[in-house]
Amino acid sequence: MQERLYKRGECMQKTDFMIACQKEYTNRKLLITGISLQTKESGKQISYDTTHSAFIYPLSGSATISFNGQTFHANPNDIIHGAKNQRVTFEVTSKEPFIHLNIYYDPEIPWHGSSDIMNMVYEISSLQDGGSLELLHRLKNSVMRANWDDQIQRNLIAQQLILSSFGYSYINQELLQIENAIELMETSYHKNLKLKDLAKAAQMDEAHFSYKFNKVYHIRPIDYLIRLRLRKAANLLLKGYSVTEAAWNVGYQDPLYFSRLYKKHFGIPPSHTYRNEERDIEYRRQSKEN
Repeated sequence: MQERLYKRGECMQKTDFMIACQKEYTNRKLLITGISLQTKESGKQISYDTTHSAFIYPLSGSATISFNGQTFHANPNDIIHGAKNQRVTFEVTSKEPFIHLNIYYDPEIPWHGSSDIMNMVYEISSLQDGGSLELLHRLKNSVMRANWDDQIQRNLIAQQLILSSFGYSYINQELLQIENAIELMETSYHKNLKLKDLAKAAQMDEAHFSYKFNKVYHIRPIDYLIRLRLRKAANLLLKGYSVTEAAWNVGYQDPLYFSRLYKKHFGIPPSHTYRNEERDIEYRRQSKEN
């Protein structure tokens, strides 16, 4: 059985193609730009121009998907990969709606000798591995929750799903270990977490943990923690917390330092997110008395 790889009429054997994908997707960076759950009604035909590379995971129903005239028959658990700057057409062929999950991403510029698979149109074998199906289920549920704080978590699951689609499991284990560190940050962001605490949660040494985390998310672990704290603080400010209260609740004992970080990240001071200066002064007075 051959795997279709559409580029200059070339055709790779399935095993060679999967190995090439494993190499490219583990060594070349990609930036996930969006994850969406879409429904297309029976008998409908939809066309548009693509702006990102994307993995399409059909969940129910069936459809034909064409990229610049190259047609694929999409059924549940199939995997279709699309490239940017293509005219894509979906035509639902089943009586029930065609529901699919898309992972959009932008690849880094290919280096010398790379195959540039990320910018090609192709299909790969159906998802058979139980772990891959579980990841797809988790990602679908995360998208349905539509919680902003789940975005990094969704991207992590998406990274694992992409790699597992090519039968790569070792990296998945490391990503699961990193997920433990993210879970620690999500639940204990208000505590005095250090890099060593995060690395310990991921069961890695500090240097390797920082390298893997940055490779996956393109951000250092501590910078991710800072962003998480500031997002949590913004939510508190919008709920009516004072600047000092918000700072203390997300782990910053110095409101002035917190304000500098907040303005650097959001472009406005925290007091402009929620104005409650009298309450802030009262809270500071009480804290000094205590």
